[in-house]
Amino acid sequence: MKKSKLVIILVSCIALLAVILFVCSFFILKQAKETREEARQMAMEALDETREAEEKETVQPEETQDNTEDTQDSIIAFEDTQDNIFIIQEANIRTEPSTDAEIIETAPKSKLFKRTGISTDWSRLEYNGQTCYVSNDLISTEMPADAVNGELLENGTGDAGVTEQTAGKVVVIDPGHQGQGDSGQEPIGPGASQTKPRVSSGTSGSVSGLDEYELNLIVSLQLRTELESRGYTVYMTRETHEVSMSNKERADYAAAQGGDIFVRIHANGSEDSSVSGALTMAPSDANPFLSQDLITKSQALSQCVIDSYVAATGFNNQGVYMTDDMSGINWCSMPVTIVEMGYMSNASDDAAMADASMQANMVDGIANGIDQYFASQGSFKN
Repeated sequence: MKKSKLVIILVSCIALLAVILFVCSFFILKQAKETREEARQMAMEALDETREAEEKETVQPEETQDNTEDTQDSIIAFEDTQDNIFIIQEANIRTEPSTDAEIIETAPKSKLFKRTGISTDWSRLEYNGQTCYVSNDLISTEMPADAVNGELLENGTGDAGVTEQTAGKVVVIDPGHQGQGDSGQEPIGPGASQTKPRVSSGTSGSVSGLDEYELNLIVSLQLRTELESRGYTVYMTRETHEVSMSNKERADYAAAQGGDIFVRIHANGSEDSSVSGALTMAPSDANPFLSQDLITKSQALSQCVIDSYVAATGFNNQGVYMTDDMSGINWCSMPVTIVEMGYMSNASDDAAMADASMQANMVDGIANGIDQYFASQGSFKN
């Protein structure tokens, strides 16, 4: 009896399993059929789209004929590079690597550009956020030989930027430091017993790989071009790294050129890499080496420059730092400011200052501050 029941149960289980297998097989076959149908439908749609695209290309082939902006680099092979070049004679900066291309501007001799690519005949530049091109015959990675220290180069932009405030004003730019520091001592000011090195070696970039003296000159050369375009007469204490000028000698040079203001370009450094931002330096009211009038005007210049600079760059504003220990300030006979553009010890500041588009903003900010200063001083002339 028990054996019969077991047989019945076993037969029932087998039958149930058979039903389940049948049902599963049905749904699997149905799903496979649906999948094949969907794949066939997708293939038909893809084929239709291909036919439509071919028909459009046949009807409107001219749409791709003038797309030179996207294809120009592929037509002319450019090798990527990251360096700076100087214009060695007046040169047309063009929208494309062709003498038939539109001219963006005519750059004067000695103007500095950031190069991003090079081909046999052309260099690709990054300028004011735009990709442009210049002939390799008109550029060099070296400063033009006749652009010597203190020589006022011809202003290729004419007098379109001259205003009542800028006409006749002389700005002397001091790109801080030099290729080799000089630890020889000099007094920090007229009659001072305290001394400091004639010129220190400066700091260096934490991520950019630039030395401060390199960054200072790169920005200063661009600042000269911008100020000249606004109508200023501009002199520079140095245009190469191979100079030997103490801080006192730089101040003396500015005086010899009849400078109305002395703008000293520097970058900052800190043991704390989290510190960031820009500042300017000016003499305090208690400075023993300068007249009160010169102190007041230096403070005003420093305030104008830092306010305009941070507005243009977005850098953290550390304000005007009053100091009487800077020989580059204490030996001056004209309003002076030291611009600390940012911290090379801070990765964010350092990377930003090395960027060509940010450098354009930095230059605009400093120039705007100089404009603001002269506007506030009216017809002031030293």
